[in-house]
Amino acid sequence: MEVTMVPGKGPSFPEPLREERDLERLRDPAAAASELGYVFQAITLTRQRLAGRVPLIGFAGAPALQLFESHAGHLGTELFSKFALPYIRDVAKRVKAGLQKAGLAPVPMIIFAKDGHFAL
Repeated sequence: MEVTMVPGKGPSFPEPLREERDLERLRDPAAAASELGYVFQAITLTRQRLAGRVPLIGFAGAPALQLFESHAGHLGTELFSKFALPYIRDVAKRVKAGLQKAGLAPVPMIIFAKDGHFAL
């Protein structure tokens, strides 16, 4: 499916799936696998390195590192501070330490907490 970035809205599907017959518009999954093989290889490598210690759920973009917290707006200030912020801080700390340990330069990290304006 085509995904576009709409200013002020974010990722958007110009032709979303709304009815069962819309599924016929989807391309063969084999085409996606061949075109995006490098993504599957990266995910496989990451899962192998995690060795089942934690689940892998993520979305990444380049060139900067971006961490998404999709439910910040639903959590509100108190629950965000309790259930999301400590983990966001932990991820940021581990990424920074990992880069430093590997002798790599630090990279910018963007935290996207959807509708989490209160968390600024």
